[in-house]
Amino acid sequence: MGLVEKCPSLNVPLPEEQVTKCGIRIVAVNSFDELDRYADAWNQLVCVPDGNPTFSHAWISVHLKTRLSSEDKWFCLLAFDEDRLVGVLPIVTPPRQWLGRFSGFRFETPYDELTTSAVEPQVAQGFEKRVCPAFHDYLWSIPCSCSCLRVRGLSEHRVEHAIDRKVFCRSRAIVDKSDPESLIRIQGDASQYFQTLSKKFHKNYCRILRRIEEQPEVQFRFEEGGGELQAERFMDIEHQGWKARRKTSLRSDSSYVAFFRLVVKQMEEQGWLRWAFLDIDGKTVAGQFMVQSGTTLYVVKIGYDESFSKLSPGTALFGRTIEWAFKSGQIEEINFISGYSWMKDWKVQMRDTVNVAFFPATASRWGLCKQPMQLRALLSRMPALRRAVDQLTNRLMHQPTS
Repeated sequence: MGLVEKCPSLNVPLPEEQVTKCGIRIVAVNSFDELDRYADAWNQLVCVPDGNPTFSHAWISVHLKTRLSSEDKWFCLLAFDEDRLVGVLPIVTPPRQWLGRFSGFRFETPYDELTTSAVEPQVAQGFEKRVCPAFHDYLWSIPCSCSCLRVRGLSEHRVEHAIDRKVFCRSRAIVDKSDPESLIRIQGDASQYFQTLSKKFHKNYCRILRRIEEQPEVQFRFEEGGGELQAERFMDIEHQGWKARRKTSLRSDSSYVAFFRLVVKQMEEQGWLRWAFLDIDGKTVAGQFMVQSGTTLYVVKIGYDESFSKLSPGTALFGRTIEWAFKSGQIEEINFISGYSWMKDWKVQMRDTVNVAFFPATASRWGLCKQPMQLRALLSRMPALRRAVDQLTNRLMHQPTS
């Protein structure tokens, strides 16, 4: 079981297997048939109280199958304690060039604005200090000139452990502020929560609900399963108005459609799939695609029919979803993954996240690679300059700017 594919830009073989001094065995896999053999064990790694289904094999494998470009390559590092899978690190290796002539690997955890959130290593409890450094050691053993491992959206409370030099003795890290994620703690009852909203917004929300209830055949639906039918219904709702015009809806790209159909099927098989819909007069006018793991409900995507925008169906469904979470008795947190300005009206709490760039500690490789990210980290609290640094970094690496 080894990785036989070579890096397209460097043409160097990747190590097949490594065993650490502490007995952790690291194996690289780049075949979906091989990866699928460990699907259940991988999924079990996210079935913990704070586990995120978007980090699971069920989600990441679909992303790798549908969303990578022809130039991107992927492999997945698997960590074993004897025969038990205790860690997984999916890696994408887009080709990179610095200053037009220095080729190098830039290892990235899978990331896509529309299909994946931040992805971090999944490690069995108690194995973090053994498995994560072993992953780094494997990556740094690849013979290339300027390695880097980029992990996006790491929860800030995890950073102290992620950059501990006593643990990661062969790595150095640069920490860069990222966009926070927003959440609502489900504590007490719904009435107590709604009392925390501003009087003006709460009054407006109640007015929206009254107008909705005046419509014919109104129904708020909270469902599990029904993957294929519900997926098509949701994509129809989401492909409306500004999302369609900006080509950010799922139906705006065939690869998004393929991803969504497959990921919905996988989420349903794992029992994580949840939906919220608002119907008016037999027509679905708003929807939310959600996944639930343990006591956390992740609201992944939302959409509404803009022809009903005067009724604010998205706001009505959003509020009712919060009420439903309080009444369920099974949910302790609603996580919206990312944060938007309009969410402030709902008194969401913000959880800080960071991007971490790991480099090998050897002076030549560390010194060559760190400057652009180090500069960006220093300027991360200056928004006007941060974009300029991003553009400069992208130009140096021959990447298109956004």
